[in-house]
Amino acid sequence: MGVVVSCSCFKGTYGEFDNLRLVWAQVAGYGVTDFSHEGGPKVPNIPYDRFSEADMMGEWPEGAPDDPLIILLAHMETAGRIKAEHCGYLADRLEEIQLHMSRGSIITPSWVLLTQQFVQGLRYAASHHQDVHFGKD
Repeated sequence: MGVVVSCSCFKGTYGEFDNLRLVWAQVAGYGVTDFSHEGGPKVPNIPYDRFSEADMMGEWPEGAPDDPLIILLAHMETAGRIKAEHCGYLADRLEEIQLHMSRGSIITPSWVLLTQQFVQGLRYAASHHQDVHFGKD
């Protein structure tokens, strides 16, 4: 089983999706928190306690975060959506990150390509006024 994000944004394993989000978090300056010494995962270093379950499902009832990347970093892996109204500015943010990824020497080309694919899917969704949905494969 794996993660599927509609509009051809992403399709792959849980590990690939988690690692992609960790790359985005690192490039964006959030960093990563490693709970592996406690038997847990590595996660983006963001304040999860500030987000409701509705936020993590993509609803953001109190309004989207100032940094649209948080929409992806905090999102549930296999449920919920990115609202059509958030797709364009999230695509813009990922393009900024992709530029930094391309300039860095530690980022492999595969992460850049996956980011470009995600951006293309978000742009498609925005232009068709569609939500992007998260699911399981």
